[in-house]
Amino acid sequence: MSVEQTLSYSKIVERYAHFFDRPEVRLRFLNHTLAQQAASRERADALLARIPFLKRARLYDQALKLWLYHLIFQELGRLVPSATEERRRIKRLKGRAPLASRLLFDCYRHRRALAFPCLLLLAASLFGVYSGLAWSARRANDYLAARNHDGRQAAGKSWGQSAVYAQTPQGRLPDYRPEKVWLVEQGEGFERYSNGARVLTELETANRPRGYYLFRGGKAATDEGVKHEPVGIVYHTSESDMLPFTPDNNASIESRSRALLEYVRRNKSYNYVIDRFGQIYKIVRDEDAANHAGNSVWSDSTATYVGLNESFLGVCFETKTGEAEEQLTEAQLVAGRLLTQVLRSRHKIDDADCVTHALVSVNPSNMRICFHHDWAHGFPFGAFGLSDKYGVAPASVAEFGFTYDDDVVAELGGALWPGVGAGEEEFRQHAEGAGQRPEEARRMMRGVYRQQMELQSRARAADDEAKGVKVGAELALD
Repeated sequence: MSVEQTLSYSKIVERYAHFFDRPEVRLRFLNHTLAQQAASRERADALLARIPFLKRARLYDQALKLWLYHLIFQELGRLVPSATEERRRIKRLKGRAPLASRLLFDCYRHRRALAFPCLLLLAASLFGVYSGLAWSARRANDYLAARNHDGRQAAGKSWGQSAVYAQTPQGRLPDYRPEKVWLVEQGEGFERYSNGARVLTELETANRPRGYYLFRGGKAATDEGVKHEPVGIVYHTSESDMLPFTPDNNASIESRSRALLEYVRRNKSYNYVIDRFGQIYKIVRDEDAANHAGNSVWSDSTATYVGLNESFLGVCFETKTGEAEEQLTEAQLVAGRLLTQVLRSRHKIDDADCVTHALVSVNPSNMRICFHHDWAHGFPFGAFGLSDKYGVAPASVAEFGFTYDDDVVAELGGALWPGVGAGEEEFRQHAEGAGQRPEEARRMMRGVYRQQMELQSRARAADDEAKGVKVGAELALD
């Protein structure tokens, strides 16, 4: 121990020596405490001989100084053994020792009584820090969401134009941009994308080309021509037989998946299938319509779409509605999110047009919604980075007046999704605004829906015929 450290320690001990009025007790207290400190220093130096940088750190000197205070308080307790005598002496000698020394010694004497309040104070401080950080994170998230929210609002309420649309909620994936995902590699039987998605193309097949009109304000936008690019995604369940998802069923699960894929390819049922192991299969190519949605309706803030085979991609998960133990495997959740990002990036698909089959499916023969029940509830929109469409008023109800009966409610477990009620109220307001009773308005809109579906079919046929004439002319020129 250096001379400077010895003098520093001596000054500290001398301040506490003022608790004693007899010189020989002071000297004994001073010598014994410094001797113990020197011995402690030697033991610490020997222990840290192989770690010299710790000895040179300021923290080491501070630790030794704290140990010195421990020895001081220990020695004070030894030389003043009686509690009565301790109180009497400390009271009499209170003015002799420095204020800092008296405070530290009092804290040491009452350390057990102070332990519990100190723990409470520490816990309260940690909780305060945690609450502050959580509050700051929420404020930051709200700020980012406000900057990225597109603020689209409905232009007004009129027939054929729903005033309630799906929108990406504030705070949902603020950094997501469709252009962030691209094709990295295309090989024999597969495609690999920048977000990690791997799409198997060994079963890819062709079907009829897409062709559809947009409907705005209840009328077909024929002046815009026939559209061919997919604008949305409809999610389906395969409704095939399920085996328990356990290792001993691997071979049987694979066999059933293969049978499902062959059936889908033969019937051109979906554009994509995701099996239970999370493998993504492209079946009907994107530019062609798959037979997945049939009679169906959906709206966004720009247009209404009918017959979604033509305008929406069909993505099917190998699963079954109402399975108690499993809706989607973890692998399917990951694959579904990756495929959603790929398709949204490739075709610039808006979040508002990513929906489930049950929410778009209708039966025009009896004007009932939910003709197909897959994903009438429980679809994990949030896990796919999408807004929840169960709260959105479906166009089938809000625009065309489709209704439901007890059988539909029973099939869905006794309750419809919340958006149906909002759609019914919106349709009623439409009817009142037009001076009609809801029943009259429904009869009228039933005819409008059928006309639009027929126009959709004619548009596709006319487009096919026009393409055929163009090809024939090109061949004649050749």
